[in-house]
Amino acid sequence: MLLFVHTLYVKTTLIHLTAAGLPPLTLVHLTDLHGRTRYLNGSLHRLVNRWEPDIVFCTGDLAQHRGQLPRVMQEIAKIRAQHGFCFVPGNYERQEARGWKKRAYTAEEYASCKEQWQAKMTVLENKEVFFDIGDARIRVYGFDNSTYGNERYEPDKEEKAKRTYWTVLLAHSPNIISFIREKGIQGDLLLTGHTHGGQIRVVRRTFGAYKHFHIGPKQDREVGVFSISRGLGTSRLPFRLNCFPEVTVYLLNQPQRPG
Repeated sequence: MLLFVHTLYVKTTLIHLTAAGLPPLTLVHLTDLHGRTRYLNGSLHRLVNRWEPDIVFCTGDLAQHRGQLPRVMQEIAKIRAQHGFCFVPGNYERQEARGWKKRAYTAEEYASCKEQWQAKMTVLENKEVFFDIGDARIRVYGFDNSTYGNERYEPDKEEKAKRTYWTVLLAHSPNIISFIREKGIQGDLLLTGHTHGGQIRVVRRTFGAYKHFHIGPKQDREVGVFSISRGLGTSRLPFRLNCFPEVTVYLLNQPQRPG
């Protein structure tokens, strides 16, 4: 029963940020669904839409395999974001897993999946998009999945010279921070996933491959706030322990609100 609740009860994490020059905004971060869209406390779109988000970000791993993708995209289509929905691919956008076996997608299979993403979201593969909200401008730059070394930084040179915007950086894996430091990339908020928060935590500690990464937001000299979400699904082991699935809500220039 404990594993069932810890795996399927989504917690909403509220993070309050102050951003000069921006109006009050609500940003929502999702990641690592791995095919799961329904939880004990509601379907994904209901958990998101109750916050009436201005922009929604998803940082990859929508499905374990292509068979799950249509259902996931049906749920994504029900999410209402006033200004936009941005997506960057993860490692499970280039491979699928059935049981313990993994297989890389062919170029044709990847293209077919990408068509489905693009029908519902703005797909950023080493690209940027701008949102003009009132008198403010938000820039969102999405890195292609760094797990496969596909990340590039190719900003618009004219826009870069202006630097009159607030920048959100998106990547699937937190390993992107090494690339960011190497290239001297600046931002205000970096959103990543991939680690699942360790998925299993004992005495508030993460065990396994990602134990050196933090969970949640952390102040950073290059990117302002470097945040790693616990994500929503599971991989390999089909359960979580002391590491609830998470929807992260960023409240910019807003008073304290209950979760």
